[in-house]
Amino acid sequence: MHDFEDQQIDVLVGTQMVTKGLDFDNVGLVGVVGADQLLRFPDFRAGERAFQLLTQVAGRAGRKNKRGKVLIQAWNPDHPVLKDVINNDFQGFLKRELAERKEFQYPPFVRLIHLDIKHKDDKMADHAAQIFAGMLREKMGARVMGPVIPHIPRIRNYYHRNIMLKLERTGTVLQAAKLLIKNSTERLLGQKGFSSVGVGVDVDPI
Repeated sequence: MHDFEDQQIDVLVGTQMVTKGLDFDNVGLVGVVGADQLLRFPDFRAGERAFQLLTQVAGRAGRKNKRGKVLIQAWNPDHPVLKDVINNDFQGFLKRELAERKEFQYPPFVRLIHLDIKHKDDKMADHAAQIFAGMLREKMGARVMGPVIPHIPRIRNYYHRNIMLKLERTGTVLQAAKLLIKNSTERLLGQKGFSSVGVGVDVDPI
């Protein structure tokens, strides 16, 4: 980093970390390879994060008193988010993003609770998640999504299944959901053979 800042080297290649907290006066060209991969993550915030990151890295180009150039390589250059980045259209991005989140019921229009069910045996993890989701649906119905196999299904020898709750933005519904999760966890772990199942809870996951 210091060599680049002191102009001892002309090219700096790095990951996303080079966009964060770094500001060089001598950058005339910034290139991003495979930009649309940022949009393929199974996360409703993927578009938001891609727009933020690409706008941020684009701001790194430009010498003093001279405009810089940004080159973005993508398989799908017509993607709406990439077009918003190119046009520096924050308002257009925000309007479309909010409309999509409202249609498919994501924050800021609902509250989310993310549940992670894990076990060292894949079949046990799946079975426990199915039972747990069934317990939640007894009270929460269609608010319960899943279980599904996450993007990274195995971490440190544990197999994972995810359940998502989409809740109205009222304190009473959220408190009822938290109590239901607590009681359902106790019911699940109290069953024979399920005491070693792990249940993780994340309210309003980031």
